[in-house]
Amino acid sequence: MGKITNKELSIKKSLYEDIKKIMTSERNRKNYIAFQDTVKDLHPENCIVKFGWESGTTIEFTLAYKKGGNSEPYNEFIEGIEDKAHAYYFIMGLNPDIFHFNPITVANIDNYLILMFKLKRNG
Repeated sequence: MGKITNKELSIKKSLYEDIKKIMTSERNRKNYIAFQDTVKDLHPENCIVKFGWESGTTIEFTLAYKKGGNSEPYNEFIEGIEDKAHAYYFIMGLNPDIFHFNPITVANIDNYLILMFKLKRNG
C-alpha cells in the first residue's frame, strides 16, 4: 500500500464532510434519524461499499458492514469507498441535497448488516 497524498487526504475529508452535511440537513432529518437508528448499536470491523448512479439525478450506495469490530459506522463507510476521488467528483458534479434511506431495505444477516441509501438531486 502506497503513501497517501495530501490530495487523497483532502478528498477523503471532503467526502466525509460533504456527505454528512447532506445527510444531516433539516430536509433529510427523518431519513437521517432512520439511518442512525439502524446503525446505532453497530460496531463494524469494516465496510464494503459499492456505488452506482443514474446520470444527473442520483448516486446510490450499497454498504455491507462486517459485524464484530470496534469502529464507527460512518467512518467505516468512508474508508470502504475504494475510489474516493471518483465518488467525490461524481457527488460534486451531481450536487445532491436529498438523502434517501428506507430501513425496509436493510438486511441483517449472520455477520453482516447490509443497507442502501441514495443521494439525490432535487428536481
